Amino acid sequence: MNPADRFRTARDRGCEYLLKQLRPDGAFGPEARGLTDYYKVPTAFHVCGETRAAHRLCQWIRRHGMTPEGDFGPRPEEGHGYYYAYYNTWVVLGADRLGQYDLAQQGMDFLMGFHDPLSGGFYSSPTERTPETLQDMWVVSGCGQAALCAGRLEVAQGVGRWMKEVMRQQPNYPKQLYSVFSRATGLHTVPDPADDIRYVCAQDATRDQYFFHPGIAGGFLCRLYQATGETEWLDLARDYMRFAEGAGDYLFHLLRAGKVGWAASLLYTLTGESKYRAMAVRVGDNLIKAQTQDGSWGPGEKVQNDFTAEMVIWLDEIDQAVGGE
Repeated sequence: MNPADRFRTARDRGCEYLLKQLRPDGAFGPEARGLTDYYKVPTAFHVCGETRAAHRLCQWIRRHGMTPEGDFGPRPEEGHGYYYAYYNTWVVLGADRLGQYDLAQQGMDFLMGFHDPLSGGFYSSPTERTPETLQDMWVVSGCGQAALCAGRLEVAQGVGRWMKEVMRQQPNYPKQLYSVFSRATGLHTVPDPADDIRYVCAQDATRDQYFFHPGIAGGFLCRLYQATGETEWLDLARDYMRFAEGAGDYLFHLLRAGKVGWAASLLYTLTGESKYRAMAVRVGDNLIKAQTQDGSWGPGEKVQNDFTAEMVIWLDEIDQAVGGE
């Protein structure tokens, strides 16, 4: 194998694993997991050229997995947390890439029920809409990217302004990245001890952290720059990725680093700076090392289809930027 093809080869091994989970009726994965297994899969199939499989899954979603309001399901209990909207964003992204515009537009209409026009962000709660309701960086970023794909440019620009304000309020950046905001409090810098991983990520961490935060923020902002040509968003993407530049090796070995690899790939494409290429390659090689023998990925011994689908997507992004060089 040509070493330059290693990202694509690992991507395709992951896709082969996912294809085995597609059921004859077009549904995907164990029936009990529903949306929490399939939500990233349309995009994963698309980037690997498996458009027939992607279409079958989208047809199943259209017939069995979408409500009249544009919500997606079936949704097991684990999908009802503060990240409720995040699952939906991936379906919108995949449907848009595949030209399944009814799924994308109706799905975005539903997501607009989470939108906070005052902050520009999106609420994390499925039901609460108050100044105290929390807004999480990864949920807001995902909704912003979905808005871009669905042609809601003003909404996406509002998310950019939310990102700008959250960065402005950081108290100890880049050593720490706080990621939860509300209109009532602003940036939440006193984490809930029962769930501190939700609120802050530290560069020198030696335990699990939400290292995807600089990646999903930076990646969204790169896409916003591409859509608008407004350099403030590219500058802000670079600012968010300063956290990743100084992060310890432990964080780069987490599967959560995949989004950092995506953002680094985009920044390398847009700026040509070698430090971003090096970061993308570093993440990609770590993902290859973490791939199991059957082509899947998962945390510890628990292999999950959503992890595998996401790693397939990020390896494709990395291969686009640096593969063959």
